[in-house]
Amino acid sequence: MKKALAVLLAGMLGCSICGCGTKDDNKEQEEPKEKMEEVVDFVIDVPQGRDAVVLQLTDIQIIDSSQKRTEGRLPAWSTEWWKPENVEVRAFNHMREIVNRVKPDLIVLSGDNVYGEFDDSGTMIQRLIAEMESYKIPWTLTFGNHDNETRKGIEWTCEQYASAEHCMFKRGPIDTVEGNGNFTVGIRQGDKITEVVWLMDSNGHTESDRDQNMFSKAGLYEGQIEWFTQTSERLKAANKGVSPKSIGFFHHPMRAIGDGMQKYGYVSAQNDFYTPDGDYGIFKPFVIPENEAGDSGSMILDCGYIDSDYAFHKLLKQYGCEGWFFGHVHENSTSVTHEGVRYTFGLKAARYDTWTNTNGREGGKVSLIGRDEVGGTKILLGEEGLRVQIEYCEEGTTL
Repeated sequence: MKKALAVLLAGMLGCSICGCGTKDDNKEQEEPKEKMEEVVDFVIDVPQGRDAVVLQLTDIQIIDSSQKRTEGRLPAWSTEWWKPENVEVRAFNHMREIVNRVKPDLIVLSGDNVYGEFDDSGTMIQRLIAEMESYKIPWTLTFGNHDNETRKGIEWTCEQYASAEHCMFKRGPIDTVEGNGNFTVGIRQGDKITEVVWLMDSNGHTESDRDQNMFSKAGLYEGQIEWFTQTSERLKAANKGVSPKSIGFFHHPMRAIGDGMQKYGYVSAQNDFYTPDGDYGIFKPFVIPENEAGDSGSMILDCGYIDSDYAFHKLLKQYGCEGWFFGHVHENSTSVTHEGVRYTFGLKAARYDTWTNTNGREGGKVSLIGRDEVGGTKILLGEEGLRVQIEYCEEGTTL
């Protein structure tokens, strides 16, 4: 599954590539100088004749309350709930349920995988990796704002993930690209790369440390935009002038999802999303009803956004990206489109960093569908295009 194996196999395979987007107007396309397998950082193989299945698990956010740095950092109830011996019931049981149901070809953890402040020993990172490795399924990840807080340091953290057998992770060219973990995974079916998966660091870390390539302001930086653009051009050239189909992941939500939610009544004074009458209005939680567009999910908590000038959104449109996925806001799970790109809040995957609901139980959100919402986001990639399905845990209302 690692890149060396992918390149070796690529040499024995043809280079016909499926893609989408606008083809260059050159009358004759030159033979590509690079193969797609040479441009992406990793390749996974998925059987032909069916959709590729990706499972997003976000904001697992494992907390080891025994490692809290100061007394009083956590309330008494959470100190008890989030002891290290409870990680099975708080996280891994839910994750296994969804993985066994979805049977994904690739699992993506989209940030705040471990609450680093409560893992200065690194033991929770190692337990998460052991759990993921037990599935024997290719997996990858992005970092959130809490992952890199551990005093073990970002270099050590990256080494743990990169060395795991089934994990595809690359810290990236940190000398020219901001953040940790900017890379690509190609999904190959037969002799064709049918989809490219982007993994990027949306920064916003609790502490800024330039020596570790960590930045406290959330968003994408100049080097990351340049890397994305250059890699997109290389992929397009390798695909004979056609941008390949792609999806992407980072932790923080983009403003474009707000535009996509307005058709369902989303308004936000803090984000300048107006009502049809031109008033700011007051944000109210809502559930997206079942519809032919494939939109879904619930919007429980208003939030801030990155990419407020839509610069990255415009790049996604330019290069034919089908959709982008994020987490960060534990209460939300909406999936909508804006100008042809699907944006999705992944469903929170575990019961850490959640708070008491109206029934007085640990478990988190005040739900609009009558249950605590944890689980995963199933992503189908195929000839019918990108489709998203929310997968709720059957144990979602139990402690």
